[in-house]
Amino acid sequence: MHSKQSLVLMAFTILTMSGCTTQSWYEGVKEGARNNCRSQPPGEVESCLEKLNTKTYEEYEKARSGQN
Repeated sequence: MHSKQSLVLMAFTILTMSGCTTQSWYEGVKEGARNNCRSQPPGEVESCLEKLNTKTYEEYEKARSGQN
């Protein structure tokens, strides 16, 4: 539960500091997820990082809008 609170706080802080654009939100959430992985026990960090979304914002937007 603590890591979820940290993730939300991190995302909120990034959004507040950088403005509230969709791209800022997207990057903030990705960074929060990476930070969450880094706080995992040593044996779980790599597998956590491998499961993360690695799409750029542009790739995300393209997929979201249905463009291939």
